[in-house]
Amino acid sequence: MSARNLEIQTAEVFEPLLHPARYKGAYGGRGSAKSHFFAELGIEDALRIPGFRMVCIRENLKSLKDSAKHLLEDKLQKFGLREVDGFKVWKDRIETPGGGEILFTGMQDHTADSIKSLEGIDRAWVEEAQTLSARSLSLLRPTIRKPNSELWFSWNPTRRSDAVDKMLRGPTLPTGAVVVRSNWSD
Repeated sequence: MSARNLEIQTAEVFEPLLHPARYKGAYGGRGSAKSHFFAELGIEDALRIPGFRMVCIRENLKSLKDSAKHLLEDKLQKFGLREVDGFKVWKDRIETPGGGEILFTGMQDHTADSIKSLEGIDRAWVEEAQTLSARSLSLLRPTIRKPNSELWFSWNPTRRSDAVDKMLRGPTLPTGAVVVRSNWSD
């Protein structure tokens, strides 16, 4: 398998998320492969876009073991990309082909000034997005503004009052949003 001709099988439920969209959301129960889908999509984008930059976000990130880093490392291993084709795994980040990187951060401690470090990001993936606060969402959305950038959200709904639910499952979706519901059976 050549890294440049990587074939990733995608469950039918996620196919609407394969096309460019400002906001991409996948919600549903545990075991529905939402995280696996976004991890694989991130790796695919890193191969397609030289210098690709992505940030993996949680509301609270006390340690990298709580992040999507291990899942991304597993996907690189699965596709034979770990430490080849421009990918390099470091303790705190993953380098991508063409001088890009995948970063990991928690939103809770960011301020309007500190969030500016995320400018120039191609993809922001919010994992466990049901815990993202309205404040964090309001900081994140205008910060990720590079042309063709995307914000991805994967979550297990808990309350309709959660910020991500209000934004992506409310009566009106933001312009450029594609949202799917997935379940373990999908």
